[in-house]
Amino acid sequence: MRSLMLRKIVTLVLVCVMFFQGSFLYGSETASLDTLIQEAKEKNPEILAAKKRWEASLARIPQEKSLENPSLGLTFEKIPRGTLKLDQTMPEDRMLTVSQFLPLFGKLSLKGKIAVIESQMAAGEYKDKELEIINAVKNAYYDLWMNHQEIELSEHTLHLLTALAKVAESRYRVNAMTQEELLKINLEIAGGVNAIANLKLEQRTKQTKLNSLLVRDLENSLGVPELTEQIGFKDDISSLYTSTLQNKPELIILSKAIEKNKNARSLAKRSFFPDLMASVVQRGITSGSLGPWDLMLSFTVPFWFWTKERYMVKEAIANLEEAQAVYEAMKNKALSETKDMYTRIEIAKNKIQLYQDTQIPLLEASIQTSMNSFRSGQGDMMILLDSMRMFTETQMDYYRALADYHMNIADLERAVGVELEK
Repeated sequence: MRSLMLRKIVTLVLVCVMFFQGSFLYGSETASLDTLIQEAKEKNPEILAAKKRWEASLARIPQEKSLENPSLGLTFEKIPRGTLKLDQTMPEDRMLTVSQFLPLFGKLSLKGKIAVIESQMAAGEYKDKELEIINAVKNAYYDLWMNHQEIELSEHTLHLLTALAKVAESRYRVNAMTQEELLKINLEIAGGVNAIANLKLEQRTKQTKLNSLLVRDLENSLGVPELTEQIGFKDDISSLYTSTLQNKPELIILSKAIEKNKNARSLAKRSFFPDLMASVVQRGITSGSLGPWDLMLSFTVPFWFWTKERYMVKEAIANLEEAQAVYEAMKNKALSETKDMYTRIEIAKNKIQLYQDTQIPLLEASIQTSMNSFRSGQGDMMILLDSMRMFTETQMDYYRALADYHMNIADLERAVGVELEK
């Protein structure tokens, strides 16, 4: 009888260890992260809205480079008093006037440059929003992956505990186990059932979050997330700093804001110079032949420069200095965030390495020792149970470290503005 129970326990432990050493697979289809990211790029409304804002800014460029619409006027002079007899005016008093406002000293060109820069800023905002949503998709995906691992580990642990409980009941009936030991196993089972139920509820919430980013039905099933256990991150902090300064959309936007304000300052300074209004008048428009024509040139005079143009320049200078200060502040913040993300990744790598090389092999050896004790008839079921619990918790921590590693890389990609090798 005792030999039969020992063989059952040994078989259960061997199955469990083989399970922990293998991969965790569900019966449903897998969910590819790359596919979900592409879907988010194509369907997420925040990304689409940012794209449309960029396209709208492109349409403003030719508008800003164009002259204002000309004005067309019709003039009848010397109309007989008290009448509206236009046909009684002299042919040379009937005139067609075409007028055009012409900005001088490169003002129109500067307006076009500012519009181009604003479009580049909108493109940066579009890229920034895309990176933000991709980061959210990745983090939600990794969070869902962790939830699947927790459920899988908990379910297999529960199966093991249930089988051990049956063996324990058999031993209890022959007085080979105390009631307290049997109660501990049943309490473990009850706790495991409750934990699995809660994890499945959390899974629905996590799926809903990811579905909302993909504009899918919120209750849609996503399949099983996949995550590699290989650690390939090798970037050094110097290259990450360089990438941050060159590729981070927020810094690009702010650098363009500086460029925009420099052009705005130049435009404000040129407001001290006059603009031209040119008018061409054609006389005799209703006669058989055209009469003489007139040319009129008028210039705007910045007469109130001490209350208007002067303060336009001051405003432009203040805006430029503000943009430069904001850029410096954001640069320092961005580099600090890059360093923080880099440090978190290195910590996660060290944890993963510790679990892979030391803790998990040691716990497997501990389980093997407990199993050998049972084979010799000297083992204790509670020691085996404690070993299995510790192994499960360590395996859970290992997968949590893997999820943190990938989440931190996703956050670092958001910080530096480019995709990194994982």
